Amino acid sequence: MLSSFVCLRFGRRALGLTHSPSSSSSRRPASHQIGSAILFNLLNGAFIASELRAVGGTRRSQESPLFMLGLLFAITGAFINVFSDEVLLRRRRATSRSAPPRAAARRHSVVSTKRSKYILPSGFLFDYVLCPNYLGEFIEWLGLAVATGNSSLYAFAAWTFANLVPRAVHYRRWYVAQFGEAAVGTRRKAFIPFVL
Repeated sequence: MLSSFVCLRFGRRALGLTHSPSSSSSRRPASHQIGSAILFNLLNGAFIASELRAVGGTRRSQESPLFMLGLLFAITGAFINVFSDEVLLRRRRATSRSAPPRAAARRHSVVSTKRSKYILPSGFLFDYVLCPNYLGEFIEWLGLAVATGNSSLYAFAAWTFANLVPRAVHYRRWYVAQFGEAAVGTRRKAFIPFVL
C-alpha cells in the first residue's frame, strides 16, 4: 500500500511543473528541469525502495498507532500539496491572460512586472502561509517516515524541510517586495502557520 503511494508521489513529482513565482523567468531550458526532476526522483525512489525491500517493507506493523498516524499525515500532506499546486496553477493560467478576471481582481491583490502578472494567493491555507504546497510536501514525507520507520524517508523529510524552508522564506520576502507588507500581512507566514 505505501509502495503504491510512494510510486504515485514520485511519478507526480517527476512529471509535475514548477509553481514558483520566478519559474517563468528561469533561464534554464525546460528539458534541463524535466531531466533533473526525473533523475532526482528515480535515484531517490531507488534509495527508499532498496531500504524498504531490505527490511521487508515497513519497520512498523500496519496495526501500529504510529503507522496509522503517519499514514494520516502522509495523506493530509499529499492533499495539501496537490490542492495548493492546483490553486497556483489555476491562478497562473488566469494571470497569463491579458487581464485577470474581474472576480480574481476583486478577491486578490494583483501586481504586474515587465514579464508577468502575479496574484497574491488567498483562500485555503494561503491565508496562513504563502507556500502551503511546500508545507504539504514536508508533512507528506514526514508522515511516510513515521508510518514506515524508514531511515531513508526520515532523511528525505529532513532534507525536504532544509530545502523548502529557505525557499518559502525567500518567496515570502518576494511577495512582500511585490505587494507590500500590508497586502501580505504579518499573520501570513512563509512555511508553518503562526510560527515561520
